[in-house]
Amino acid sequence: MPNMPYVYAMEFIDVLKKKHAAKSYKGMVIYVEACESGSIFEGVMPKDLDIYVTTASNAQESSFGTYCPGMDPSPPPEYITCLGDLYSVAWMEDSETHNLKRETISQQYQAVKERTSNFNNYNSGSHVMEYGNTSVKSEKLYLYQGFDPASTNFPPNKLQPDQMGVVNQRDADLLFMWHMYKNAAEGSEKKSEMLKQITETMRHRKHLDASIDMIGVILFGPDKGSRILNSVRARGLPLVDDWQCLKSMVRVFETHCGSLTQYGMKHMRAFANICNSGVSQALMEETSEAACSGNELRQWHPAIRGYSA
Repeated sequence: MPNMPYVYAMEFIDVLKKKHAAKSYKGMVIYVEACESGSIFEGVMPKDLDIYVTTASNAQESSFGTYCPGMDPSPPPEYITCLGDLYSVAWMEDSETHNLKRETISQQYQAVKERTSNFNNYNSGSHVMEYGNTSVKSEKLYLYQGFDPASTNFPPNKLQPDQMGVVNQRDADLLFMWHMYKNAAEGSEKKSEMLKQITETMRHRKHLDASIDMIGVILFGPDKGSRILNSVRARGLPLVDDWQCLKSMVRVFETHCGSLTQYGMKHMRAFANICNSGVSQALMEETSEAACSGNELRQWHPAIRGYSA
């Protein structure tokens, strides 16, 4: 799990700009696994930093966990958690089974793109995206990942022919808790503890969803609230115009409504659209307090969980 607060897109881009200005690298390839990972770079990643980026998903979709218990393929029985992400598994297994002095960045991108789509099944796969300096795609991968002499005679490997079992990345923690609950002895303290964790997690998820919906109604009206909060900007535009506003809106919400958690990060577009609509921080304070009044934050209080921004 990442440490709180999270790094936001412009903070990450600023670091890359500073590294480039300091001439601390010649060229760089970055692989990013996260839900909506394209939103980190869409409209903000310069092309002149000598950095090529690929992401697990576009700016508006989830990524997927795989090698999960009960799925095909499944991890060894002693593991009750997902061992990988569809995108990360795709590029790492591709690198492990190729001679990287022969394979180009472009060849890997195409192979990973197909496998991460779960072979064009986007209900259980995502769109791999690319950003930054795409002129390096003809270069060989070993320049960025190194070379294992044992791979010299590796034959060209073929993509896994079948679709892989996956779980929405935001539900991977629930899947783990459910297996813990299922495997616990009947009547045991562990079984009761896991049942409590599952029910509390689901209640908080419903609270987050309902609170965002109510904020949309209060700010924009019942006819426009959902549409404005979920609107997607045109390709090439950043998620938000003012990244500091985005962080401020998230902190306001969490103060009154509780930690977003990994699950609640799916609502980041809603906060971005609140900023893009010109809503003031004072109005957001008033609205969040109204939407979440009477709700006891308890373990979900940001003083315990930490702020996301």
